Amino acid sequence: MGYVVRRIPTGRQPVLDRLAGASRRFQVHALVELDVTRAAERMRADPEEGVSWTGFVIASVARAVSLHPELNARRAGGRLVCFDRVDIGATVERGTPDRPALDVVVIPGADRLTCAETTALLHEAKVGQAPPHEVTRPMAAMLRLPGPLRRAAIRAAGARPGVSARFGPAIGVTSLGMFAHTWGWAIPLAPLTVIVTVGSVTERPTVESGAVVARPRLPLTLTFDHAVVDGAPAARFVDTLRELVETAAALDDGARRTAAAPRPARDTA
Repeated sequence: MGYVVRRIPTGRQPVLDRLAGASRRFQVHALVELDVTRAAERMRADPEEGVSWTGFVIASVARAVSLHPELNARRAGGRLVCFDRVDIGATVERGTPDRPALDVVVIPGADRLTCAETTALLHEAKVGQAPPHEVTRPMAAMLRLPGPLRRAAIRAAGARPGVSARFGPAIGVTSLGMFAHTWGWAIPLAPLTVIVTVGSVTERPTVESGAVVARPRLPLTLTFDHAVVDGAPAARFVDTLRELVETAAALDDGARRTAAAPRPARDTA
């Protein structure tokens, strides 16, 4: 059986280093399944709004984080870096001449965006021009270090609040449902304080008023960095997120903003 040996691309090394760092974290996982009947009905009723499930979940997660700001933080050594804006890091798959490639897009102030606005940002990140990932001279020098030294340097830098604050958002959302229409949970490994892994919406049997009915259900995996988030705050966050998702509150926010927006004057000439 033949095979080909290829060197791991240099640009992949930072990803592997971050995963190695994530493996040293104390992660707690919550597996939840949410009834998204109301959200599904709203999306079917207004398909022109163009809301994706990932956009809806990001908007809902951001609103939940804004209600629990203690989660919007990152550990930096013996201190916490607490962010004053709810930014969400989301994974997108870009088409490239060689093969599809995963990238991360930051949704700034996601708790103040509608589901449609969030979906549009995700779509633009997926099909638009990829941002340049320039390798700075310090980064190039670090990539030349042996793996153990390089990862030790990253850990040392991450212990400094000023550096840690530039590592990106503390909250992330990744969607398995956009890659495969399968139901289930995933156990992610990522250097984030909170990461929400989105499965695919699937009709599942649900007991309602003593009868078994089919309802669209959304599986989510919520992963918390236990060094930052204890069990009780994590449980309260999950309850808030459940309420926001099952009531489709983020979609209601968008409807209210649209209704409140000034309408252009009609030309009666």
